[in-house]
Amino acid sequence: MNLFKPFRTRSAARDEETDSQRFERLSLAVAACRAEIAREEEGLRRRYDESRRDAGFALEVLDRSPSSTKLAEGLDQQSDAILTYEKRLQTLETQAEILARISGLVAELRT
Repeated sequence: MNLFKPFRTRSAARDEETDSQRFERLSLAVAACRAEIAREEEGLRRRYDESRRDAGFALEVLDRSPSSTKLAEGLDQQSDAILTYEKRLQTLETQAEILARISGLVAELRT
């Protein structure tokens, strides 16, 4: 047992490089998640807009021919889909906001 063995410290440059690599990986992961959300939101928004448009047309037709139960059922399904789209879009918006805050925090860590 060597009681007087000198204590070795890591170099500041090595610590800085390690931190830089860690934060770069984190930054890339967050950016990838944000890109996934953007792609999902784009496709979902397109389907949402189509469903709203189709529901609007169906509602106009239903106003002229209120006895069409098949059309009424289709309109109910469209309404349910629209509500589901809205809920998912809100979830994606929340996720995007949180990831944007995380990106800001990672940027602070890098300074």
